[in-house]
Amino acid sequence: MNEKKMKLIEAGVKLVATHGYHNTSIQEIASEAGVSKGAFYLYFQSKEEFIQTAYRFFNTQISQRFASVKQENIPPKEILEKQLTILIDYIYQYKAFIIMHLRENISVGQQTDKLMRQMKMENFHWMRETLEHIYADKVETLIVDAIIQFEGLMNGYFKWIVIDNIHIERDKLSAFLVRRLDDIVYGMLESKEEALTTIARIPPEYLTENQTMEQMISGSLFRLNENIRQLDVNPAKIKQLLEVVDAIEKESDKTETSPVVIQGLLAHFNRFKELQEECEQLARILQVELLH
Repeated sequence: MNEKKMKLIEAGVKLVATHGYHNTSIQEIASEAGVSKGAFYLYFQSKEEFIQTAYRFFNTQISQRFASVKQENIPPKEILEKQLTILIDYIYQYKAFIIMHLRENISVGQQTDKLMRQMKMENFHWMRETLEHIYADKVETLIVDAIIQFEGLMNGYFKWIVIDNIHIERDKLSAFLVRRLDDIVYGMLESKEEALTTIARIPPEYLTENQTMEQMISGSLFRLNENIRQLDVNPAKIKQLLEVVDAIEKESDKTETSPVVIQGLLAHFNRFKELQEECEQLARILQVELLH
């Protein structure tokens, strides 16, 4: 990411954490970052887009590091422990960002709400996959209860670190949390607990295999947006590519989409290999052939 853009994000989340989203102006963000207000608009069209970019940036950083750990040839519990250490390091490093998230429930537009929902679903998929790898079919009927309890346990410690500024040794905390996960799962199994909720009872959009066409398109466009923002190109080009994504979303919302229009829009991404995977997925979902 461009250094000036990163400075704006770091300065902005610190101000929002202190004063709140609605009480922080674009001018204040620019001044805190040591740039002009005009420079802010080179990277963000609005304060809402700034918030979206901040969430995307930090979420992408964690996701990429999590994926890297998954490639290591180590047992599933060790993978989880390493991923938790990454998450805890991130919390200590970016406390202002977490405070911004906790301070107020920012709801300033449909796109921000959609982004937050998507991130919540991604977190659920990570936890479900992790528990299935560690406990296999032992946790099958209790997996949602285990996720809810483990998520609550993590969030409890993270809030004490962020809000009350307590210091906990990071490696010890991640190992401690993994042991507590064992206690949660095996405790429920030993006491023969009946599930309070199940996969069948959670909102269907959380289940990849049950996704509707609209949800699949939304997920692919979300990831395409993420990848575009990470491209090492000038801000004007990024803005143009993001406008193409918006155009694809509008076209896909129509009762009858035009394959020719979709093909033409996707062709804008041809020169960027970082975007090809999502383009191919969108083409499959929308049943069009990619132009080369």
